[in-house]
Amino acid sequence: MIIKEYIQKIYAEDGLSKNTINSYENDIRQFSKYLKNKNIIAATNDDIRNYITYLYNNKIRNSSLSRKISSLRGFYNFLINDNKININPSIDLDSPKKSKILPKFLSIEQVTNLLKKIDDDQSEYGLMLSTIIEILYGSGLRVSELISLKISTIEWDENNKIRNYIIINGKGNKERIVPLSLSSISKLERYIFLREQMNISNSIWLFPGNIRYSNNNKIIKKRKYDTKNNNHITRQKINYMLRNLAISAEINPDLVHPHALRHSFATHLLNNGINIIYLQELLGHASISTTEIYTYITQNKLVDLLNKHHPLNKE
Repeated sequence: MIIKEYIQKIYAEDGLSKNTINSYENDIRQFSKYLKNKNIIAATNDDIRNYITYLYNNKIRNSSLSRKISSLRGFYNFLINDNKININPSIDLDSPKKSKILPKFLSIEQVTNLLKKIDDDQSEYGLMLSTIIEILYGSGLRVSELISLKISTIEWDENNKIRNYIIINGKGNKERIVPLSLSSISKLERYIFLREQMNISNSIWLFPGNIRYSNNNKIIKKRKYDTKNNNHITRQKINYMLRNLAISAEINPDLVHPHALRHSFATHLLNNGINIIYLQELLGHASISTTEIYTYITQNKLVDLLNKHHPLNKE
């Protein structure tokens, strides 16, 4: 019950995303389960340290371990402030140093091959997935931002053309302007026309989640939209669609997922000379240090090019 109280508190007051709150709740409940018959309110500093050792021995990543420690700190700070406990057992806990993991990205050729492959599919499935890829790669959206797009997010000008930007609420409920490429706009116009053909124009979501697609890649079927189940497409569904597309395009499916397209967007822009300050704004990063990880990729590429082309490295 006390865990539920804490979750309701941070949901109402802290402005965190649903995914972040779910992660915090899972972290706290996992610790409670670890304690077995001991009430989580009665946990000691030694209990938490033993739990951290247990996680470390189970090869949990430093980034995940840091988040779990942060989750417990927040929970016990809440208990202190709410006078539920007198001694904070999470005090003096050191978070492990996060290892720098370079983001994996696709080559321009791989992205092009994905788009060529899906463009052969003129069904509702193909047009939706093609539009999704164009937006993820063309604008660098997080998958959570993409699936939450409402049809009202798309604005039209006086000539009945889609405007070249959208305004979204990103991570931390931070509003930002996201430019749309000409290619993305073209796909969006076709896709929105498709929504009307499919009789799903009454859905509030740009990408509804309860649509069943035909297997024929040349047919667009009209169907009744179920307004009782008015949900957006899920990230799991997009992962599944991208994985199948990668297999058909003969690309390693483990490399093709929504975040890889966002990483590719950032890396390709940086390689083509964009100022990192502008890239930070496009990605919606609160800190420039988060964006700077992409410079390591560029540096690695420069080293490879130097080793490959410098005359002193020729045998």
